This record gives sequence, structure tokens and C-alpha cells, in this order.
Amino acid sequence: MENDGSQPKNKTIHHNHFLTSSAKILTVLLALCAIGSIVLLNFQVIEDWFGKQGPSNLGSIEVSYVSMARFITDFGMKTWAPFWYFGFPFHIFYTPLLPFLEALLHQTWKMPLWETYRLLTGIAYIIGPISVFFLGWQLSKRIVGGLIAGLFYSVGPTLFYFFVPGVLADKYSVSFWDPRRFTILVRWGEGPHLFSLLFVPFVGVFFARALEKPRFLYIFLTAVFLGLTGLTNAIGLFSSVLLLLVMTFVKIAHNKQGKKLYMGFFLSTGLLALGLISFWYNLSFITKFFGEGGSTGNMFLSLFPWGWMAIGVGIGFVYFIIGRFFKNFAIAVSLLWFLIFYIVVYVYYTTQTVELLPQALRYNVEVDLSLALLLGVFVSWVSSFIEEKLKSVFPLLLGVFAILFSFFYIQGFLETAKKATTDVVDLKKTSEYKIALWLNDHIDQKKGERVFLPGNYGFYLNYFSNVWQHRGGLFQASTHHWPDHMHFQMANGTNPGIAKAWLVIANTKYAVVTGPGTHEIYREMKNIERFQGYPVAYDKDGDTIYEVPLKRASLAKPVSLFLMDTLEAPTKGDDKKALFPYADWVENSSKNLASFAVVDNDTYKIAGDVSDGEGILVQMTYDPGWKAVDQQTGKGIPTGKDPLGFLVLYPSNGKVAILLRHTNTLDVWLGYILSATTVGFVLWYGVFGKVKLFSSVSWKT
Repeated sequence: MENDGSQPKNKTIHHNHFLTSSAKILTVLLALCAIGSIVLLNFQVIEDWFGKQGPSNLGSIEVSYVSMARFITDFGMKTWAPFWYFGFPFHIFYTPLLPFLEALLHQTWKMPLWETYRLLTGIAYIIGPISVFFLGWQLSKRIVGGLIAGLFYSVGPTLFYFFVPGVLADKYSVSFWDPRRFTILVRWGEGPHLFSLLFVPFVGVFFARALEKPRFLYIFLTAVFLGLTGLTNAIGLFSSVLLLLVMTFVKIAHNKQGKKLYMGFFLSTGLLALGLISFWYNLSFITKFFGEGGSTGNMFLSLFPWGWMAIGVGIGFVYFIIGRFFKNFAIAVSLLWFLIFYIVVYVYYTTQTVELLPQALRYNVEVDLSLALLLGVFVSWVSSFIEEKLKSVFPLLLGVFAILFSFFYIQGFLETAKKATTDVVDLKKTSEYKIALWLNDHIDQKKGERVFLPGNYGFYLNYFSNVWQHRGGLFQASTHHWPDHMHFQMANGTNPGIAKAWLVIANTKYAVVTGPGTHEIYREMKNIERFQGYPVAYDKDGDTIYEVPLKRASLAKPVSLFLMDTLEAPTKGDDKKALFPYADWVENSSKNLASFAVVDNDTYKIAGDVSDGEGILVQMTYDPGWKAVDQQTGKGIPTGKDPLGFLVLYPSNGKVAILLRHTNTLDVWLGYILSATTVGFVLWYGVFGKVKLFSSVSWKT
């Protein structure tokens, strides 16, 4: 047979294929080594965090997230939560992922709820740097870039140790620069924030992939991780959106012809993510949960027009600099992302008032993450030049050195970390537990009796009990305007009449007042002589519980509708001209009585007498989801709200028996429908769709 020359060519093809396969195997092995090293490094730090019940610091906010999981396990998916802030729709209690995972682990494995919180947040602490590794690898195109980023995020100090004395004083170690995210988790209980940082880097990973190679799969995966971030924590969501904006901005600066395409990618990703999570991110949740950003928005609005022009010029300058001088996409993205976070946090630390983003102080961890990413891609960029010139294995040696140095460096922190994560507050020995237990024993929960508590006592009350209170564990959940105003007046006010008015308005049976000898850590109660005329029900260890003399103790009260129309809403928490007539109306506008009985969180029974011209005030927050039915006739009863935002029922006069139920509102159902529609679209496009999105656009850059 004649040799046509094909055999050597086939050998070459097989040889190249072998080399390619070997390179892929080596890449996977190196990546696994990098991941394993990062996991082991972080496990050493956090291993004693697992398997314990209770906080390491009594001032940690983590009790709120554990209490939320308890609400889910004990009451299921009710639509109303009566325990906090005069009641609120349950779907706005918080971003749901972490509490629901806690509840799931509790119900599946029978783990105590606090252990589930520690398990999930400990895993997040370990795996978070892995997601940073993948983002660094994706941007730099080199494993060493991801490795440096992941390692520095694992062990590196925050920059603010060197600029802000308060941050430096907050670390555990005396002679070591603790990783700031360790303190954020262990001391302050920022579990959801840290958990969200599992997903933030993956938002960047898949969006960067989509910008390189247009595939609906990458857009979808970006939207999934963006949605997971949003379902976990608002700070993480803002960080993710900012990362997408930065990537889009840099890509446009590098390739102006692709402007419409890149913006289309950004918008389609955002819309797809919103569609996926609309089952929780409905209109009422978005409006309420992000309402705290209003001060930031108002600040930017106040800069119009000259401030806007200055900001526009600044953005244009950055656009020019990136387009002209920062051609490396990875460095440009990581540098810009870092600078934004750094400026946001630094401005707040400097001014103590100016928030360029909502909750600006909490972006401290994002500063650390973005700095680690910047360091990783920069070192990778430098090492690529060294490797090219010397044709060496320099990146491999650099990676090995970085791993060994990180393990050596962190040894100085392990003893401190072990002590911090091992120490657990014995909650049954705390005043928080004693006060909650006393209230639980003296409150009739079937009547919806409510209490006032200051400071940390309010945070822990509903971890231990189901007693209703005026405040709660997460202020974003409140749909009532006045709980915080009441709290401020009770804690700081000087007028006994105003304090009494608020106690009547909230239908408070007991008021807990902390004195000079209290063990409550915040000690926020001032001018406590205001309460000296009240009957004392409890007096121990610096804490006094006063019984509030209510004329009609039921949460449901017949009231004069005529007088209600003459009332005015207060302008602020100490507006005596509005508060005193309102409190008098609550107590004295009718001599009739009504009973109030709790069936479950969504359902209540009211019975009593109503005279002509009267309605029934129910001292819970008004919400469109309330439905009232006359049990005698089966007819609906109109609902409304009074000047302070409490629920008012309008039954016919005479003896009444009312069934009051809370149900989901239209926007909640629309959210469910939108999420189902979005999932249907994704399934249709993935299985049956024939349209090739973005196929007609040139991707040359």
C-alpha cells in the first residue's frame, strides 16, 4: 500500500490530543490542590465554631436569624407574624435562604437551631474563599491568580486596621491582624452577610464567561447566583449588582461597539434573576426592605444639578482612563470594584454620617474581598511576564510559596481563633433568659398580650418565648411607622405622660425597665423615675418590670368612629397634642368591651358589644391582607386603619362575633406567578427554544 503521508499527520494529531488532555488533567489537579489548601487553611481557623449552641458574644445579632428559623419551624408558612412591631406580613421578615436552611436542617437532622446556624455559617466561612478563588481564576485566566486571591481573603487583614482605630480595637488578637470577616461572624453575628459572599464571586464568574462567550447558560447561571445572593442578604445583593455594573462598564470602555449588547446582557441578567426570586422579592418586600436606602437616594437627589454634573464628569474620566490605560479586563474590574467599596466605607468612617450606599459600614468585608481579588489578578499578571521571559515554572513555585506562607502566617492566630469560637454564652444564666422566662409565665399568649423591653432583652425574647413585643429583631420587617418612635421615647424621653400614652397605644401589659444595676448590655433606659407610680411586678438584679394599668386590656376595643375622625397623626414621637387625645380615645371613647382570642398567627376571634357609631380597634398593624367575617351572618366586615396605622373593623352595631384572618395580598400572588413564569421560560428555552440569543453580534474586542 502506498504511503500518502497521512500516518505522521495522524501521529501528530494524537500527540497533540494527548498533550491537551494531559494539560487539562494537570490543571484540574492543580486546581484541586489549591482548593484543598484553602479549605484546610480556613477549617483550621473556624473548626471549633461547629456543634455549639449559643452565641460567643451576647451582643451578637445572630439571635435574630436563629429566632426567624424558630418561627418557621414552630409556625410554618403563616402569612402574618404578630410577635414583632405590632405585627407584620411574614413574607417581609427577612431574606429567607439562611433561616429556611436552618429550619430544614433542624427538621431533617433534628439539630438544635443554633447548631444549624453555626454549621451553615461555618461552611460559608470555609467555602467563601473558594468562590473568590474561582473568580480570580476566571478573571486572570491563571490558577495562581485565583489562589492568591483566595488565600489573601482567607488570612489577610483589613486595610481599615491601619486607618480606623475603632476597627483595630475590635479585633480579638493583641499582636495579630485578624481576618476581619472572622470578627464579623464570631463577635457580631453577620451570618447572612457572610453566607451571601459564597455566591457573589460566582455572579462575577459566570457573567465574565457570558461576556467572553455568549451563551444563555451563562446568563442563566449568573441570574441564579444573583438570585441566591438576593435571597440571602441585601449587602451581598448590592455587591453583586455593583460587580455586574463594573464588568459591563469596563467591557464597554474596552469595546464601545458592543455597548448595546453588554447593556442587554446586564439588563437581561437582572430581569431573569428578579423573575426567579419574585416569589419573595414582590413589590411590598422590595419597597419595605430597601426603604432604608431612601436616605442615600435623597442625598444623591439633593445634589441635582451641579453634583450630578460633577459625578457625570467623574464617571467620564474613569471611563477614559480605563479605556485608554487599563486594557487588562481583570485588573480594571477588580481595581474599580475595590475602589468603589473602599471609598464608600472610608467616607462613612471619616464623616460618620454620609452613606454612599445603604449601610455603608457593612461593606468592610467587601473591601477585603475585592482587595484580595485585585492582589490575585495583579500577581498573576506580573507572573505571566516572568514566566514568558524565563520560560520557568515560576507560577507553580509562587503558588506553593503562597500556600506555605499562609499556613505559617495563620499559626499566630489559631490559638486566639480557638478561644473565640469555643467560648459560648450560657444563655440560661443570663438576664435575657430570666426576663423572657418571667414574661412567658405571666403573659396570656392566647390573648395576644404585649410587653415593652429595651435593648438586648427585646432581641432575645422571641428566641425563648412567643410573647408579643413592640419591637423585634430586624427593623426592616416593620410595616408600622411608630415602633421605633415609641422605643426612643420610652428609652430616652423625660415626660411620664408621653411614656404612659405609648404604653396605652401599644396595649402593653408589662414594661421592663433597666436600672443602674442591670446586666443588660446596652443600658439604654434613662429617666426611669417616670415609671415609679406603676405597680411593680418584678424587681431583681437592677431590672424592674412594671404592670401597666390599662382600663381595657383586650387587644380589641370598641371605639368611637366619630372621635376617630377628629384625631390627627403625630408628627413625631413626642407630639403630645396628637398622642394624648389618641391614647384617651383608645381608653375612654367607649364603655363597651370586646374579647380577643388567638387561634393561630393568621386567625383571631373577636367578640363583644358595639354601639351605634362605633367600630373595633385591633391594636395590630393594618395591612390589606386582613379579612374580617361576621360569624353570625357570614358576611364580610369592612376594614380600615386609624391615624396611627392600627387596624379598625366596621361591624354592625350590637353583639358581634368576628373571625379575623390574614391572607396573602395580590402582590404576593403576582410574585409567585412571575417566578413560575420565569422558571417555565427557562425550561422552555433550555429544552425547546430555537432562538439563538445574541447570535448576530460580533464579539471581537
